Amino acid sequence: MKKLICLLLALLTIIACVPALAEQESKVLVLYFDYSENIDTTGLDVDAISQASMAGTRARDNSNLLVMVDVLKERTDSDVYSLRVADLYAPDFGDMMGPAREQKENNEMLAFQEELPDFSQYDVIYLGTPVWWYGAPQSILTVLQQADLSGKKIVFFGIHRGSGFAGIPEEILSYQPDAVIMDRFTVECQTPNEKTRSQFAAFLDQLAW
Repeated sequence: MKKLICLLLALLTIIACVPALAEQESKVLVLYFDYSENIDTTGLDVDAISQASMAGTRARDNSNLLVMVDVLKERTDSDVYSLRVADLYAPDFGDMMGPAREQKENNEMLAFQEELPDFSQYDVIYLGTPVWWYGAPQSILTVLQQADLSGKKIVFFGIHRGSGFAGIPEEILSYQPDAVIMDRFTVECQTPNEKTRSQFAAFLDQLAW
């Protein structure tokens, strides 16, 4: 009898642990769009690229968005996908603004250099983006209109020039009403990299789900 009771208790313990184990095995995707990784560098030397767009070898020394991506790589067991548009932007931010704004106004569906991930295999998605015209760039909106993120837990992280989150959380839910925005983090784009790194790491530490 004692052996039977011990066996039943062991089985109950295993059953009780199954949800916890399933939760630990949630698959995580970091998907982001960074301007410095989406510029046409044809004919530009390294110094010109760095000065004009914060791209090239100095990218992660300048772009707070890429700093946050690096923190996620260090602290999460995740797959990482960088959105790279097929038609690259001008390396000068001022020259880029007009065409990029037209893309958004016309709701142009952009093509990417690589096929989008299979979102069905992920439970949690960290979505990283700059704020452009009080919302997300058209690259992010293209994904939101093409993908099915129903039931996915989304953590939005981004950079801005004074507009905070702007309308991005609302844009996400307008295209993906069955997704769940679990939390969000953003910094002003001129924030020192190390300050961004420490603040973002602290934000990740406080995620309780």
